[in-house]
Amino acid sequence: MYKSYIKNRSISSYRYLVKPFFLIPFFSVILSFAQTTYKLQGMVTDVEGRGISGATVLQKGTANSLKTDINGHFTFDTNQNEIILQFSHFGFEQKEKKYIKNDAGSIVVISMTPSVSLLEEVIVTGYQTLNRSSSTAAITKIDQKTLNENLNTNLASALEGRVAGLMFQKNPAGIGADKPILRGIGTFSSLQVGYSPLLVIDGLPTELTLDEINPYDIESIDVLKDAAAASIYGSRAANGIIVLTTKKGSGNLKVTFNSDLFLAEKPNLRDMNYASTSELIDFEQAVYNRERSKFANVATMFNSYGDIGNSSIKYYSPLYQLNRDLEEGKINNSDYNKTLSQWRKNDYNKDYRDNVWQNELRQRYNIAFSVGNNKQNTYVSFNYDQANRRIINNNSLALNLYAKSSFQVSNWLNATIGLNGTYTNEDVTDGSYGNYDIQKRYERITDENGNRVISPFVGINDGFTSGGIINPGVAAKINGLSGFKPVTFNVFDELQQGITKQNSLSLRAFANLKAKIWKGLIFSTQFQYETRKNDNEQYYDINSYKMRYAINSLTSYNPTTNAYTYVEGFSTGGRYLQFSSQANNYSFRNQLDFNHNFEGGKHAVTALAGTEMRETFVPRTIEQLRYGYDPVTLSSSIINSLALSQAGVPSYIYGNNRTLSAGSRVQTEILHRYFSVFSSAGYTLLSKYNVTGSYRVDRADLFGADPRYKNRPLWSVGLGWNVSNENFMKEIQWVNGLKLRATYGVNGNVDQTTTPYVTATRRNDNLYQSLQYINITSQPNPLLRWEKAETRNLGLDYSLFQNKLRGSVDVYRKYNTDLLATTDLDPTVGALTRRINAGALLNKGVEFSIGSDWLNKGDLRIGTTLVLGFNNSTVRKITRAQSNASVYVSSPIDFFLENETYNSLYAYQYGGTINGYPYVLDENGNPSITFDANGNPISTAIKTVTNSAALVNMGSLTPTYTGSFSQRFSYKGFDLNFLFVFSGGNVMRKETLDMSSDAVNLSGISDRYTDVNQNGNVRLYVDFDESVRNYAGTISGQWRNSTANVVDGDYIKLRNISLSYNLPKSFTDESKVVSAKFTLQVNNLWYWSAAGNRIDPEVYSVNSGTRNLPLPKTFLFGFNLTL
Repeated sequence: MYKSYIKNRSISSYRYLVKPFFLIPFFSVILSFAQTTYKLQGMVTDVEGRGISGATVLQKGTANSLKTDINGHFTFDTNQNEIILQFSHFGFEQKEKKYIKNDAGSIVVISMTPSVSLLEEVIVTGYQTLNRSSSTAAITKIDQKTLNENLNTNLASALEGRVAGLMFQKNPAGIGADKPILRGIGTFSSLQVGYSPLLVIDGLPTELTLDEINPYDIESIDVLKDAAAASIYGSRAANGIIVLTTKKGSGNLKVTFNSDLFLAEKPNLRDMNYASTSELIDFEQAVYNRERSKFANVATMFNSYGDIGNSSIKYYSPLYQLNRDLEEGKINNSDYNKTLSQWRKNDYNKDYRDNVWQNELRQRYNIAFSVGNNKQNTYVSFNYDQANRRIINNNSLALNLYAKSSFQVSNWLNATIGLNGTYTNEDVTDGSYGNYDIQKRYERITDENGNRVISPFVGINDGFTSGGIINPGVAAKINGLSGFKPVTFNVFDELQQGITKQNSLSLRAFANLKAKIWKGLIFSTQFQYETRKNDNEQYYDINSYKMRYAINSLTSYNPTTNAYTYVEGFSTGGRYLQFSSQANNYSFRNQLDFNHNFEGGKHAVTALAGTEMRETFVPRTIEQLRYGYDPVTLSSSIINSLALSQAGVPSYIYGNNRTLSAGSRVQTEILHRYFSVFSSAGYTLLSKYNVTGSYRVDRADLFGADPRYKNRPLWSVGLGWNVSNENFMKEIQWVNGLKLRATYGVNGNVDQTTTPYVTATRRNDNLYQSLQYINITSQPNPLLRWEKAETRNLGLDYSLFQNKLRGSVDVYRKYNTDLLATTDLDPTVGALTRRINAGALLNKGVEFSIGSDWLNKGDLRIGTTLVLGFNNSTVRKITRAQSNASVYVSSPIDFFLENETYNSLYAYQYGGTINGYPYVLDENGNPSITFDANGNPISTAIKTVTNSAALVNMGSLTPTYTGSFSQRFSYKGFDLNFLFVFSGGNVMRKETLDMSSDAVNLSGISDRYTDVNQNGNVRLYVDFDESVRNYAGTISGQWRNSTANVVDGDYIKLRNISLSYNLPKSFTDESKVVSAKFTLQVNNLWYWSAAGNRIDPEVYSVNSGTRNLPLPKTFLFGFNLTL
């Protein structure tokens, strides 16, 4: 007897991971503010007296700082009799003011004038914080003001359209989070190595993803693009870096509350280009008539589909059964026509949309506490995120806690500790029922009165046994036998079965110390520990469709004795599957920083050096599969799973043995350790000329034993020229900031799935001797090393016309070498192929970012931003070229040609169409089909074009340019923002009808080419001449993948439009409210596509030419309150 814990699982089951005493330091900090201090209050304004939101207020000589609120107000707590405060904000000159204790109680206005230099912005690399004027790197910063312009569903949506060269790749099927790609893909091993930028939080890399981080906890985001910025991160930096800086406490106790509501419409199935129900019935009837004509009588025809005791049973549809009933006299013509007439009015897709789908409703609440002074500061936030997903019974809940405290232990020592914890709970229904086309279009889910319509059979098997899909004839006989379970079906009932309950708890604990050793010299140590635990549970009740189906598949029956034989214990309960996994990671860094100015600022030097240790550990997974499970008693049956999975048992339905899945018996642990030494330095002369450099060596158990590769350095150098600080520029009044940058460097990328050692799997499933044995899964590779990226970057930053026009231009060349690629080996080594460091890929591009606050008059402000990035990716080296054309056509990310665009669309050269049969040309220009004098294909002269020389490269499947255009309007308390995103320069395959299948459901089937309708496009399988039907797959595949079916992939989208209202200062001054803001936003309101025909390239499978559900319109409502 086995027990499980599918019941009573709750958040409290994880309480051993979060100890209450861990939060004591955070709340003790808040209480400590009862000490005697006095408050300095003020307001930071521009020259016209308008408050500046987000200005930095820094106590000179310390790290104590805060940001002004949305109206420019600040309150600074201190217990010193005299302090100097520095005020700074991007686009304004820095100011200082001395405060004394007598200033407490009065509000001092600090008026800031527009800056004459662009280069005062503070950028964060994760290892250090610099002024842009002293950096040579290509870095894009997104401050809190920009992040707050819109309601962001996650950090990916906050970044979209903000960074030139950064695009987000959506899964066309709508599964998973959007994946960021910066400056193109730089690897041939996208699945193993990955192509997304490394994510860094407060200086340390994290295994979290953008969608797992609470956007409200982020103060700013810095995107590091070139080697000068990223190479300090070593062998994980080839894809770029996204650095997140979290918020910290400051000033008096401040409470911020956010309430957001997201409502996503059901997707519009009209965009899927489906044929109507009536058209589908007519098409299926034509298919039936064609098949029926081959048989002398109806009985012979349906015998070919198999019956009880036949191992090759095939499914046929309700329309086939209706025709069978008519011919067998079970119904008359009147009944037949009446049924067809009713079926033409049905629409299963509409039923599914109306009854199974729901508008997605997501509620998010966030409350944050912030407090701080020159001794200590604390920030604590709690986020609640609950959603009802598109399919009924699919729900999710996420709870996020973030807490961080910093203590000025003494005038030379600062300590920070923090915790970030996220708990998620999600219910996901069986994927078999998540498709809206699991039944024929003319079937129903509910009738006119809303009652369930029970289908006597459906084309779905159980997925647990080796039993195939049965047909209506078999289903009718099973339903008539008392010892078998009925196989009736309604999707409503089954959506309550097989629900997977996914629970996850992730914790990120961190701490750091900063010690001032000497003037300008600081030692810091940082530690971060991350752990994640995932528990998945799935249960099918004994009366669920899949369990009924499985029990039937494994049941034996003797019609003579009427005796039934069941698998012992299997049919006494349900099916329970539990899967648990965990991951633990830590990072430990020690670092020395030096920052000092010499000779009154003539020489400025910044330098750092340190070591870093990191470990990632994935313990073995725990899986248990139980049959005969009772969720009330938590008990299950003991069955011989090994025998059932290998030999199986006799099945009455199929006439031979059928097996039962026993689950996975392979267990794996993954442990990797890393050690790194790094350094970086920068020198600035006269605030005009910059020289920077960095150097890092990574050691890891992932690299080979060859000493040439163990200590390969990753490094960068950079030059910068602050042109606007030159004397000859002082007379050019309209140039406020101008800087030239040039960098070169080498960074890397590492595949954590490849190893230099022999790897093997121990197994015990030998069918004959039941002995354990070893499967070698990979050969040793002593030359294994990280993939290398050499990046050159030229950049220009500018600010013109009193900072009203600002932006940057970057030109880059990123050459990725030593890429892991599949290579042929000498067979005598024991393997035919191996992934080794043998490839090269070149990315070249240009990036533009232009912003302008071109109208700032009175209460009206208007601003515009344009972001644009071009990228071209070319394969420079491969070692395993293929001659077979089909691999380039079907899998262009795995097979490619030297000196051609990576991920290209390869197509057969279209030759023409004769009598509805399209043909392509081979490498010599000869047609793939030879026709006789009457225009009919000669079956013996139809060939498959296999030579890759026959292919035409139509262009990149990946967009070669991406960008955005945003427009901002502000008037008094109202803010109106538009964000357009666009993409293009790529191509994709056009959607076509499958000529080789009778299962076609797209619009156009009624306009196909036939002997009667010779104005149609191409023939479908039902209309093929019998002599060439065996070649339908060849003809269809070459037609679908021909040059005739290629369209442009360009599109423009209005990603969002938002309207916000900030309550006036007169209201907030009369209450304890600091600020209040209401926001209404609509996402995905409109788009234009060059492909036309309602195709949305963003969710389109560009190489296969298939549609996916369109992005739905989403309505967002937000409320922000600060006290």
